[in-house]
Amino acid sequence: MSLPSTFAAILVLGGLLVPSPAHADAPDPRFGIAETFVNPAAATEAGAGYTRIVLRWDVIQPASPDDWKPANVPDPFIEAELAAGRQVVGLLIGTPLWACDASRGPEACQDSRAVPDMNHWAAFVRRMTQQYRGRISHWVIWNEPDVWDMANPGSTWAGSVEDYARLLKTAYLAVKDVDPAQQVLMAGQTYFWDWSHGRRRYLDRLLDAIAADPEAPAHGYYFDAIPYHLYFNPSQTPGVLAEARAALKKHRMAGKEFWINETNAPPSDDPQEPPWSKPRFRISQAEQAAFVLQEFSLAFAAGASRVAFYKLRNSADHPESIEPYGLLRADDSPRPALAAYRVAATYLRDFRTATVERQGDVVAVTFDRGDRTTTVFWTNNRRPARVTVRAIAPRAELVDERGQVRSASASRGVYTVDLPGAACTNGGPCIIGGAPRLLVEAGAPAGRRALAAPVRPASVTKPAPTPPASQRP
Repeated sequence: MSLPSTFAAILVLGGLLVPSPAHADAPDPRFGIAETFVNPAAATEAGAGYTRIVLRWDVIQPASPDDWKPANVPDPFIEAELAAGRQVVGLLIGTPLWACDASRGPEACQDSRAVPDMNHWAAFVRRMTQQYRGRISHWVIWNEPDVWDMANPGSTWAGSVEDYARLLKTAYLAVKDVDPAQQVLMAGQTYFWDWSHGRRRYLDRLLDAIAADPEAPAHGYYFDAIPYHLYFNPSQTPGVLAEARAALKKHRMAGKEFWINETNAPPSDDPQEPPWSKPRFRISQAEQAAFVLQEFSLAFAAGASRVAFYKLRNSADHPESIEPYGLLRADDSPRPALAAYRVAATYLRDFRTATVERQGDVVAVTFDRGDRTTTVFWTNNRRPARVTVRAIAPRAELVDERGQVRSASASRGVYTVDLPGAACTNGGPCIIGGAPRLLVEAGAPAGRRALAAPVRPASVTKPAPTPPASQRP
């Protein structure tokens, strides 16, 4: 995407700088990317602080309880992740046919989605926890059990909500028996599988099943955190987390963490890796880059403990989705979203609090980073906007989604920032706002409200350019 030729008139333009995303200390573990082991150097350059790997039971123990083969993610890959300073989160999934609960009959034991015999499952989880102790301390139990259509390629769980509650309980007790300090996350949920079909949310039904167990309160209700997989529309994330928080409060289980363990707005316009069928949404590469900063900002402001992008690199034929997801293409060439991720991990890292303000279509999220403050701005309107920002310091850095930096000076205690309009490539209501701008200042916000005056349209004669349609995520 081309950089606007001018910023607001009061900005003092310095030389174009390239910020260094690398830090001498470890990366912030709140910023994640799934499957970084495919290109750890790119993940380190991006600033990823944690990764999620899938460890399949049906691959590790395919033939019998006595079978034990190397994991589908080999140990040297995991060691490389740890050496790079990234935390590794393990996702356990996939019932071997020998471990199926045979009491349900042969028709229930057709594939890896089957409900397992809980004794076999407990033994597997305990052994995995022992094997990876000191290397993996967070375990996600299964994946997207709320995808209820068994004919859908995303279906992973053939059991009921109550069956999954037993699966989660069994895993939790096995993990904590080995090491009480390790954390157990329930399966990542899509949320929108139920929402789009008018069904009661899977989380609410699962919490009912857990609450019915009289032993649950003594064992932390069998989970430490709730992950969500939220795609395409960053403005929906705060509402999803608020609803989940209300469900926990209703069930008297408040105090759990929320993770966004997968997020993305995969592109539909990349000529090197186009969709293999009609995409769900038309998204440009520039919009995917904007999405990264908007999702991380809104999710953290809404109370998410961690946010992870799915995923680092596409497979050559991206069979897992209509759209290719990656920050990198299959040939390891970067998309614009990789630079945007690096901007987020560089300028939002180590934050203490994140607070959101809205003024019309403009969103501002302020990150208190102790001795520095980063404020992220964007507009959800197709028209570009000009915002006036209360200054914390007399000078600042203005950063765009590509990581390019310009110096800025406050005038009469404010900065003026021009925001590009939203491309709204999909048509209809904009689901992704325009390219964000980050204002990075020395000092703490100390309760400052960022937006100082009503938002105005940017100059009619020299509007901030809309990202060209040729550059879509």
